Amino acid sequence: MPKKYKVVYDREGCIGFGGCAAASPFWEMVEDGKKADLLGAKKNKAGFYELIIDEKDFSKNKDAAEICPVKVIKIFDLETGEQVV
Repeated sequence: MPKKYKVVYDREGCIGFGGCAAASPFWEMVEDGKKADLLGAKKNKAGFYELIIDEKDFSKNKDAAEICPVKVIKIFDLETGEQVV
């Protein structure tokens, strides 16, 4: 069974740098150009956006997380809950 991850995004903390959208097809800048959206994500009770991804999509989202200058994109191993990025 393929490994799964949870991408957690603090949209409120986003500064609109746009590197995530350039690095990954999972991300896009919204029309006003001020914040990024994590496509397909759902807002959780804490106000963060979450998306469950398969192992095949990990590297694309890892690139987005690593390029973010304010580190508002985190990735967790879904099985262990450990933050991996």
